Amino acid sequence: MSDNKKIIVTIDGIEHEAQQGQMLIELTDQTGTYVPRFCYHEKLSIAANCRMCLVEVENSNNALPACATPVIDGMVVKTKSKSAKTAQESTMEFLLINHPLDCPICDQGGECELQDLAYTYGKNQSRFDIQKQTKKNDDLGPLVSTDMTRCIMCTRCVRFGTEIAGIQELGTIGRGEDSNISTYVSQTVDHELSGNIIDLCPVGALNNKPYRYTDRTWELDQVESISPHDCIGTNIMVHKKDDIIRRIVPKNNPDINEAWIADRDRFGFDGIYSEDRVSNALIKSDKDFDESKLSNAIDQVVEHIRSCENENRSIAVLFSPSSSTEEQYLLSDLCHQLGITAIDSRLRQGEFINDLDRRFTPHMNITLSEVDTMKNTLVIGSDLRKETPILAHRVKKSADSGALIHSINAHSSEYHFKIDQDLSTDNWVNNIGLVLKAAINLTKNHLPNNIADHLDLLDEPTAEHEKVAASMCQDNSLIILGLNAYSNHKYQLIRSYVHILASVCKTNLCELSEGSNTIGASIHHTINDGAENIQNTSEILQSKHDLLIMYGFEPNDTIYKNELIECMKSANSLVVFTPYMNEHFQQYADIVIPINTHYESDGSMINLELRNQTFNHNQIVSSDQFSNVEVLMSLYQGMDMQSKSIDEINESIQKGIEIIMNSSERISLIPKVTQAKPIAESAIEFNMYNIDNVLRRSKPLQQTKEGIGKE
Repeated sequence: MSDNKKIIVTIDGIEHEAQQGQMLIELTDQTGTYVPRFCYHEKLSIAANCRMCLVEVENSNNALPACATPVIDGMVVKTKSKSAKTAQESTMEFLLINHPLDCPICDQGGECELQDLAYTYGKNQSRFDIQKQTKKNDDLGPLVSTDMTRCIMCTRCVRFGTEIAGIQELGTIGRGEDSNISTYVSQTVDHELSGNIIDLCPVGALNNKPYRYTDRTWELDQVESISPHDCIGTNIMVHKKDDIIRRIVPKNNPDINEAWIADRDRFGFDGIYSEDRVSNALIKSDKDFDESKLSNAIDQVVEHIRSCENENRSIAVLFSPSSSTEEQYLLSDLCHQLGITAIDSRLRQGEFINDLDRRFTPHMNITLSEVDTMKNTLVIGSDLRKETPILAHRVKKSADSGALIHSINAHSSEYHFKIDQDLSTDNWVNNIGLVLKAAINLTKNHLPNNIADHLDLLDEPTAEHEKVAASMCQDNSLIILGLNAYSNHKYQLIRSYVHILASVCKTNLCELSEGSNTIGASIHHTINDGAENIQNTSEILQSKHDLLIMYGFEPNDTIYKNELIECMKSANSLVVFTPYMNEHFQQYADIVIPINTHYESDGSMINLELRNQTFNHNQIVSSDQFSNVEVLMSLYQGMDMQSKSIDEINESIQKGIEIIMNSSERISLIPKVTQAKPIAESAIEFNMYNIDNVLRRSKPLQQTKEGIGKE
């Protein structure tokens, strides 16, 4: 739109107020006047190549495409006139010349836009007695199947790659009736958002390959849900049949993920049907497991806890940062009542300072949608596209609008937008300090002696550091601290640099966190003053425990894999609550309690903008299957302890969110040097399809280049 001037447009005899420069199809959508379309999509540029949206406009000799016609004051439009209908029917006739008559075997059947519009605008008989064209199908990889004979050349998939993904994985080749959509020299489609072309395709040319030939749309039930694979809280729709998840598609939420989801959100659920699922409670006898009733296994766990409690022996609890907030709260509260201080969920944090970690919960102080409007963004210690694909998309939107994007990391990352200043080197932590030093020089801030003395030890900032600092001191600026920094052994120094820089420049701050619910895991500690003695993951793994309890994760989920395995091995008793069996649990666990994955549970999760979102997958599991909350409640009952009700827990959760939200304090000191050991690069390296126990078991994702570790 060119400006905000209000004008009057008449559509089918009714006057409507519109904005000058607004496209006609946007106005008809706002007013509820339906105009058919194929190539138009509200999140993509205007192509106007399908011509299905032709309408009659007064004083125009020909029908005009509504998607490419800006409204003007006094415009009179007829969408249902004989002229408009004739134009739309003629367009449909041409589109169907070469379209195959294979609706009965097409996966798009029942949700096909071409099929729907053919009923209204198509003819019963074709006037073209010619042989239909066929087109070659490309192999786009393990996620997207092709039937290109069905393609109507709307180019939505091409524009998605260019405008949303930022990489043109698909393009138009040939001319006229020989035009075709194809890849460049037989490449696969590998972008982390590429699965969205399945939803964009209005016909059955691009389909969900793992879902191919399985079910009809009208046979599926739909459940609203939240993705559990990062801290964004992407909204999804789970489609199920006979209590089995068949596919996942986006739920449109303009405030979070818009109309897109990452491929891991779409295809990750396949991992819940892995062959190594634990279906019954297991108790080890000698060296083998015996199946047991859940109640008997819980009784044994209670005996272990009572024995350790009575003899004042060590108990440690480690749990997943992706569990629901209700599960995390119940576990934390159980330990709180029992006086267990060795409890943590930070499995990928590289360095700990308990006081700072407890006071400053990683989150962002703006909304996700506001990232689009930032004019300057500094990405620190992050492979943003892998860690949070949806956030990376929003940063790209701001870059496309002219924002300056800077990066500081141990290595340069592949971004499909321009990086203005890339200060990624082996000595990248020092570069953050130099940007801070440049910002202090620029703003003439007087800082406490310990900060000034520390910065005096650094070299002088270069012109590049000064340019980044000046950029951060502008309005509408944002610093993003990523998971590479989070897992670094100098994390506390990096985090202090970033907090002080954000304070000096008065810029917005976004700290990414591991899993989908690290903020939820911190809630109990946030609202309970007695949490200062809580031990962290590093301290827990360095100690020998009489009882070690692991909940919802496995050794591959942590950067401390070797240390965790040694801790499991040395524990006198190991109790594991897990959906899956693995070699380490098989060897070291004494009791295995089966729990549900996220896709079979209900509860809530808090995303990085402090948005509390609920999900309910009870329809997906059988009625006789215990929920995870019920399993934890049975521990309370066995210990003769009182647990809070779900309503009381939700009140506590909201209280904790408000405490975090209302705190504007930031870290304002340089931490003392700790003895954290450098972590192997292979442990920190972020594989976006191997970050939790569900994704690493998803067969479609493990067949991708990222899954097999191929560049």
